Amino acid sequence: SNVTNSLRNKTLIVTTILEKPYVMQRKSDEELLGNDRFEGFCIDLLNEIAAILGFKYEIYLVPDGQYGAPTEDGDWSGMVKELIDQRADMAVAPLTISY
Repeated sequence: SNVTNSLRNKTLIVTTILEKPYVMQRKSDEELLGNDRFEGFCIDLLNEIAAILGFKYEIYLVPDGQYGAPTEDGDWSGMVKELIDQRADMAVAPLTISY
């Protein structure tokens, strides 16, 4: 209940990466803006979670096109860096945790 209430009526910034069939650019004869630019399994899942928990979101593609990995200087790249640096509240993508 605390998570549900804490997200209700908030707008989350969501970073993602293009990876078929999870996140894809929607094809259209008209220019698509905002979240309408994307479709796929991860987007469908995000829509359902947002509806259940009552939040809105704005999606953007991760600038470096990377999922995220440690860098030589101890920092991170990709979507993980976006989260660490608090530029995104959530990453939505087909992520795999590996050690």
